[in-house]
Amino acid sequence: MIFSFTINYRLCHPKKIIYEFLLSKKDWILKNLEKFKELDEKFPRRRLLEKEIFPFLGKDLNLKVSITPNKKLFMSRTEENILLHVPMNQWSAISRGQDYSEHHEVLRQFYKRESITHLTERVKVLSGDMNLLPTKLSFREPKGRWGSCSSQGSINLNWRLILFKPEVVDYVIIHELCHLQHLNHSGSFWSLVEKHCPSYQDSEKELKHNQMLTKFLDR
Repeated sequence: MIFSFTINYRLCHPKKIIYEFLLSKKDWILKNLEKFKELDEKFPRRRLLEKEIFPFLGKDLNLKVSITPNKKLFMSRTEENILLHVPMNQWSAISRGQDYSEHHEVLRQFYKRESITHLTERVKVLSGDMNLLPTKLSFREPKGRWGSCSSQGSINLNWRLILFKPEVVDYVIIHELCHLQHLNHSGSFWSLVEKHCPSYQDSEKELKHNQMLTKFLDR
């Protein structure tokens, strides 16, 4: 991938000054372009192509394209694969090698649907184990936030969590459930978190270092 950047300047500025400025920032520019390159390699763009790899609960699943009698294109999954079902009236000899990235919203809705099912079940199990029950559970995708808990006991979870390992997902749920008892980040709060999730610090690092993992789901 080719990376580029844009410089905004006033027309009254001589080109010589602009060139001198660029030269003075050369090391910084090269350093940051290298960072972008590393991020792109670690968190690649993902297209709806046969054999493309997609993260799901910490595992890498291969995309498989198949034909369906249904009239609409849809997605499902098995333990090892994500399946893209293409309607018969759209199928051709080149269908398996075709790029279906224009159906990005189908991909988003697949992940959201799978996530809501998984998160709902885990909240049910963990809230029962902890004896901490939320008054309401909702699912959104706020940037930079994996979950929240209101003073009314309502918990919101980011459905993009479905990309992470099960133990990381559980940590976020436990974190928010603990806020039902301590609506702060006091020592008592973290003690309760550690009681139910002893390795929570590992999960925090995982979330911090892999925030870009979900970027391919952006609209």
